Amino acid sequence: MQTDKDLFNLIKESYPLQPRQEFVSSTEDKLRQSARMINRRYMMKRLSYVSSGIAVCVFAFSWLFFFNGKDIVLNTLTSLGANETKTQDENIQTIEAVLKNSLTGPSDEFKQIIDQTEWVEPLRQYEENQYMKYFSNDTSYMEFVNSYGAVLMNTPLRNGYQLKVKNIEYEKIDAKDMVYNFSIELQYQKEGTELWEVETVNGQANLTEEHKIEGMVIRINDFLGSLEN
Repeated sequence: MQTDKDLFNLIKESYPLQPRQEFVSSTEDKLRQSARMINRRYMMKRLSYVSSGIAVCVFAFSWLFFFNGKDIVLNTLTSLGANETKTQDENIQTIEAVLKNSLTGPSDEFKQIIDQTEWVEPLRQYEENQYMKYFSNDTSYMEFVNSYGAVLMNTPLRNGYQLKVKNIEYEKIDAKDMVYNFSIELQYQKEGTELWEVETVNGQANLTEEHKIEGMVIRINDFLGSLEN
């Protein structure tokens, strides 16, 4: 009868565990659906304020020109802009933490865990410490770690590569949405060499208003496959 250690050794020697295309397509569909739902919520809010908004605008312009309201208006606009920037910064911090934790390594801690006889519980705890606090619920967390998480380090470890994130660029898809595209400059080095090469990896993340991740796709299969050659 095979032990857990034997099974994990089979995992390390098998073809890399990469996200299935069905999972990637399903997650992308969920991201698009979430974006459409967010848009609908914003549209309903906007429609509910249309009638009162006209009256407010008339009053605001009168107040602006006749009662010196210019400074207050400018201060309010500045405050709103600062709040939007803060929200976006917090979202980016969440995405960046998850990507750096996922794509840096294999770390010495990870190597020590999988070399243990009883590795299952330590690995589960390792992933929880690395990722759980950044996800909106247990479902979104489990979808991520089952397709990415520590799984991403399987191929680099088996083929003697080290990965690290050099830079990440972000694009918010719409001003009202919490969906971000990202592009990663990922450095990788073969053991025994001094050369660091760079690969571009793209993906997408959908976040809640609490800056937690609801879904994430990292399009990394082609790159991981290239490490096998």
